[in-house]
Amino acid sequence: MYNPHEFLVDNVKRQVAEFLVSKGFAVEPAQVEVRKAPKTFGDLAVPLFTISKVVKGLSVEEVSTLFGGFKPSGLVKSSKVENNFLNLVVDEKRYAEVVYSSVVRLGDNYGFVPAETRERIIVEHVSANPIHPLHVGHLRNGVLGDSLVRLLRARGHEVKAHFYVDDVGLQVAYAAKAFSIVGGEGQGKKDHFVGTLYTAINLLIEVKKLREKAKSASGDELAEINSKVSEYLWRLGELSEKFPGLIEKLLEWVEKTEDPEAELRRLNRMYEEGDPSTVKLTRRVLDYCLEGIRETLDRLGISFDSWDWESELTVWSGATSDVIDKLRGLGLVERRDGALVFRADLLAESEDVRRAAGIPPGFTVTPMTLVRSDGTTLYTTRDIAYSIWKLSRADRVINVIAVQQTLAQAQLRLALYALGYRDVGRRLIHYSYEMVNLPGTRMSSRRGVYVSADEVIEEAVARAKEEIAKRGVGDVGDAEKVGIGALKFFFLSQTPGKVLTFDWKRVLDFEQNSGPFVQYSYVRALGILRKASEEHIRPDELNVGDVGEEEHPLILLVGEFPNVVKEAADNLRPDLLASYLNTLATEFNRYYDSYPVLRAPTTSKKYSRLAVVKMVEQTLKNGMKLLGIEAPQRM
Repeated sequence: MYNPHEFLVDNVKRQVAEFLVSKGFAVEPAQVEVRKAPKTFGDLAVPLFTISKVVKGLSVEEVSTLFGGFKPSGLVKSSKVENNFLNLVVDEKRYAEVVYSSVVRLGDNYGFVPAETRERIIVEHVSANPIHPLHVGHLRNGVLGDSLVRLLRARGHEVKAHFYVDDVGLQVAYAAKAFSIVGGEGQGKKDHFVGTLYTAINLLIEVKKLREKAKSASGDELAEINSKVSEYLWRLGELSEKFPGLIEKLLEWVEKTEDPEAELRRLNRMYEEGDPSTVKLTRRVLDYCLEGIRETLDRLGISFDSWDWESELTVWSGATSDVIDKLRGLGLVERRDGALVFRADLLAESEDVRRAAGIPPGFTVTPMTLVRSDGTTLYTTRDIAYSIWKLSRADRVINVIAVQQTLAQAQLRLALYALGYRDVGRRLIHYSYEMVNLPGTRMSSRRGVYVSADEVIEEAVARAKEEIAKRGVGDVGDAEKVGIGALKFFFLSQTPGKVLTFDWKRVLDFEQNSGPFVQYSYVRALGILRKASEEHIRPDELNVGDVGEEEHPLILLVGEFPNVVKEAADNLRPDLLASYLNTLATEFNRYYDSYPVLRAPTTSKKYSRLAVVKMVEQTLKNGMKLLGIEAPQRM
């Protein structure tokens, strides 16, 4: 049995249906609705107004009177009709046997619930531009994407994690040119060095443009220009101190090049055309930067099954040109100021098309530029070709992309609908997430103003080490697991559509609703089991034969775990699992503080309580793993 809670609910549905049949009403178990009851009323509840709709001829009041004679059995020990609900209390002794046998039999796989229809699913996430380190937004993206991969695999789906290497575009040309000017490899972490180069060449070119503009400016406009120049020069001075000689080399090229931006646009165009020397130059810097990005991802425990190079899959293969030709053939493309534009807005006028393409009601769709006037393609254009590639390999594709890309993703789905993908709204999912708000910080990779994922991770680990030492609750060597676990839980405990304001007190709160709190609860359970082992109590001696009312809440919670995993996976809601783990940890700590386990009043009580602790330990461990949180052994 994979799902004790589902087994319990089915048992209740069967009892209710059999009771109604015994009263002369033809009712199937599937027609009975079972809900979670408010704590003060019981464990489960059957809304009798739904029964009255099935049982023809009886009012809700008559059905309530009828169920006054209901005699529960099996996994239910008592019932009471109240406010037109049949409230039920679960028999913890009988249900504990069901839950414990499932936990022990499945072990590390407890929580795995095979879906009725197993799908091939691609989850594309992180997909950061390989020209700078991951920042805190990518951190949220990666943690969300990785948890979706884990949850969907727990439903038996064939899931592949993909990283889209965005190696086409003007920003890549900036980084490649800067890398070649300074002679390649530098000091420090590789992605941070490339990010510095990208920032420096952007700032130098911007300063040159502003100084040229200042020649014809006056008054407030001139003052604003001078202010920006001062700001950029100050930032360049900081970079020069950190990397002596680097800025000077880049400055020399910018000054002697009449139009640096035109040169970079030419470089970008040559890369799109597959010019061998340009490809070699560009791939060198991208590979170099990706090494640093992989280091960060490895530290987070995030892995990928496929690294998809944009240039190879969408440009050099001819796939993007093919997409443009097909859209033009449909009469949905027009030329504006030398650029090719896809009239996504015209398609969006049809409500049927909007529904099929998954466009929210009232959402404004604008035309989409496919090709610039200089002949280069845009990211979203190439993304159409990439999406076709993904859809040919999966039943469902989930793109973890920031909410700011909602319009581009809508235009993308409309283009795919036009190309014949009539079910694109169901198969191609934009899993959007909101920004991470860092008080006092406005991020811009071009100006080099961003908080890198590495900085956040280092700070989390340092704070965790300090907290562990202060509390004396474990080994500072576990600070890496605690710090990273704290970050992951923080990102996953909120719905992705909510703006997150970063708060270290919340992230590393050892007392409630945090990664460290769940980890600490797990280690506490593990510690009890370790002491039992030291007393030579074998796991096969444990049983739930003497559980009582005090264990009732924990038994119900552990039994719910596979159902929570199922809901979290099917609804793409890792926050449901994070909330559940916090609830389980809270209830377990309340239990631990109230009832002795190893010093229980009788041997049978001790063995039953140890069995309950084992169930909690296994469930917390499995739940953390599904969120990508590593469990410490001691804290």
